Amino acid sequence: MDWNHLLTPFSKDFFLELGTSAGIFIFVLLFGYVIGDRIVPRLSGILFQNKIQSSHPLYKAGRRIVRLLFFLLASYLFLRFLKLSENVGDFLFLSFRIAAIILLTFSLVRLFSAVFETYSEMTEGLLSSASIISNVIRITLFAIGVLLILQSLGISVAPILGALGVGGLAVALGLQPTLSNLFSGLSILMGKQLKKGDYVRLQGDGLEGYVQDITWRSTTIRRFNNSTIIVPNSVMSSSVFTNFDLPSKELSITIESGVAYRSDLEKVESIAVETAKEVLKQFYKTGTDKEVSFTYQRFGENSIDFKITLPSFEFTDQFTIKHEYIKRIHSRFQKEGIELRFQTKKEI
Repeated sequence: MDWNHLLTPFSKDFFLELGTSAGIFIFVLLFGYVIGDRIVPRLSGILFQNKIQSSHPLYKAGRRIVRLLFFLLASYLFLRFLKLSENVGDFLFLSFRIAAIILLTFSLVRLFSAVFETYSEMTEGLLSSASIISNVIRITLFAIGVLLILQSLGISVAPILGALGVGGLAVALGLQPTLSNLFSGLSILMGKQLKKGDYVRLQGDGLEGYVQDITWRSTTIRRFNNSTIIVPNSVMSSSVFTNFDLPSKELSITIESGVAYRSDLEKVESIAVETAKEVLKQFYKTGTDKEVSFTYQRFGENSIDFKITLPSFEFTDQFTIKHEYIKRIHSRFQKEGIELRFQTKKEI
């Protein structure tokens, strides 16, 4: 048996090449980790003005993809500095290319999803973080990754795209309702008519609540009792609905009442406005910029009627604010000897 022939691959030159390649691999990898920890914070500070923390998904995704790029570069240089035979080299580089495409695809999916969510938060839901957008991003990136892998394997992509084009027409005809819901959902989001977290009211008794999600098929709305309304996107886009969060979340709460004719109207107004500000301060600790509006409306049969308007910055707050204000104004008027009266409407 020729032992020298068996030991040829493990010669001194081989170990020298292996050591050089491993040294380059470790150096580039460590350099990438150091640069990654410096590049990402700087980019974060420039692009987002230090508004995201190191625990934010976008920060983590950015650092992960920078490290991955240096890992792939280190792996490529490791293989390049090894003097491999043509067959072995071709096999290893092909395997490396496919693995790199897979790893980059998954990393880009995380990165783009994090970028989209961060952009939605910073623009107050200009494009909401609805799952329909995230799913479109994922499907698009995964499709590109698959096509790149097929092309790396020597499989022509053009016939596949042509077949998908012809077959896609038949599939589109069969999935017309599904595609209608998909494009209707995208139309709702792009038109800024609706976003996740908005409070909406549809036509029909009890059809109102917070928008939980807009998927590729339907819009999910959570009601006060935690039950769920599921509306197909095609129906949602063609329906008349009220969005209480557009153009802003601020609403006006109007309360009407009346006092006896002998009441001191200046005192009534002062107490009503003062009580309203106390209630608002209880709900909104930072205070409100909008003033409380108080106006006398008419001389009624038994009372002088007035109307007071309070701001509310969340749709559901109005009920609790009105409840608390009525209790407090009633108690305060009783202490001050002011008689509340209500005009009785005559039936015709």
